[in-house]
Order: sequence, then structure tokens, then C-alpha cells
Amino acid sequence: MTTDTAAPSDHPRDGASGTIERSLSWLALESDEEIRWHGQPRLQTVYSWFAVAVLGMVALSAAVALDVLSVRGLLWLPVFAVLPLWQYARIAKTVFVITDRRLATRRGVLGVTVNSVALDRIQNTTVTQGSLGRLIGYGTVVIETAGGSDLAFWNVDEPLAVRAELESSADRLEKGGVPGTPEQWQSVLEEVRGWRRAIEECEGE
Repeated sequence: MTTDTAAPSDHPRDGASGTIERSLSWLALESDEEIRWHGQPRLQTVYSWFAVAVLGMVALSAAVALDVLSVRGLLWLPVFAVLPLWQYARIAKTVFVITDRRLATRRGVLGVTVNSVALDRIQNTTVTQGSLGRLIGYGTVVIETAGGSDLAFWNVDEPLAVRAELESSADRLEKGGVPGTPEQWQSVLEEVRGWRRAIEECEGE
């Protein structure tokens, strides 16, 4: 599946971003929290499961036709059919997210499991890619965190870019910055000005 690696400035809090945030409602974003990246495992990785299912059903049918297995062996055909469908559902229900303050994963077909870790708890990140992954551009980003609650963004597109975004977001958080939004600071400024005018009026009396 495709992933979104756009910069924060490309994620306004309205329009297309509103659709993104509604699709990530399970994450319960804070009002000033920005999505840095979100994605899913690559859909094409399920193809191998379809190949296994087809080969399994062909082999099973041949075994029954040659009397190697009884006709009851055909009862296993639905099992082979379910395998790729289950993997597809597993991928479709898995989401990975990086915000400006945490990373999170959502997974689960019948139930939902959400894991969230603050960026300041990240200790190390590694990328693993098999030969096929290197060829067509997908891999797994493993995130080691303080306390041992490691997470993995598995089979994502452009894993090196994902790791770069993750480390960049963590660095920005570590270096710090002015908390709050410009609107919040403007409100504080107006209130301070009000206090100053009140003090000046008191002094003039």
C-alpha cells in the first residue's frame, strides 16, 4: 500500500488532512499534534500467500484425483483459500503513524490492538530488507525503545525514508522548541498587554 511521507507543512488541519485524521480516529490526536508520516504494510506482500494457496489447492486436488487422499481431503480446500484472505485483512487493518511527539501502531482483524510510544523513549532504529524488498523498495523498520517495548513498521515502502522521518521527528523533539501554537501565544500576548494597561492605569491614579 502507498504511504504518505509529506512534510508537516503539507498536512493542514483541514481539507484532505481532515480525511486523514478521521481515518486515524483510533489514535486520539491532540489538538496541536501533527502527523509526520503514516502508512501500512505493502499490499503486494500478500501475493506470496495467494501463490501458496493456489499451489496447495492444486496439489490437494491432484492427490485426491490420484487416490493418494480420500475425497474428504477436499475439505482442506477452504483452509488454503482463507490463508491469503486472512493475510489481506491483516494488512488492511494495520496502520503505522509518526506524529511530532509519538509513534503508534494499530493492528488486529477481529479485535484491535493499539501501541503508542513517545518519541523521547526511542533508543535505536534499524532497517531490515530482504533481497526482494531491496529490489522493489520495501522493508521493516524496527524501533527499540526504553523499557523494551519495541515496535516494528513491517513491510513498509521506502523504509530508509521512514526511519529518517522518525529520527528527524525525535531530534526535533529532543532539541525542543516553543510549546503551543501561534494562536495560543497571541492570546497570551494580548492578556499580558491587558495586565500592563491595567497596571499603568492604577499607577496613573
